[in-house]
Amino acid sequence: MLRSVDMQQILLQTSVVEKIQQVEQQHADVEKKQIALQLQKEIDHKRQEVQNTKESEQVAIHEEDKRRQQERKRNAHANEDEEGTKRPHKKSVEEIDQGKILDLII
Repeated sequence: MLRSVDMQQILLQTSVVEKIQQVEQQHADVEKKQIALQLQKEIDHKRQEVQNTKESEQVAIHEEDKRRQQERKRNAHANEDEEGTKRPHKKSVEEIDQGKILDLII
């Protein structure tokens, strides 16, 4: 049987135990929030990386387009002879063979 002193001690410590349980439950909630925040940061970072890659690809494509336009202008000027008349267009070796060569390594 419980003595009255033991019962009084138990009743006095119930508030302490209650506070400890609340802290433990809050700890789990705080931990979940921290994990969710960390995951959100990682997702945002990955999205930003993808956008940076797309931007750099756009720059590369734009530069390639400029280069092709400059080549076309040079070719157009090269096709005109001294009198300003156009000569027939001769295709370069790269244009003729483009897409026809397969480099296979077995």
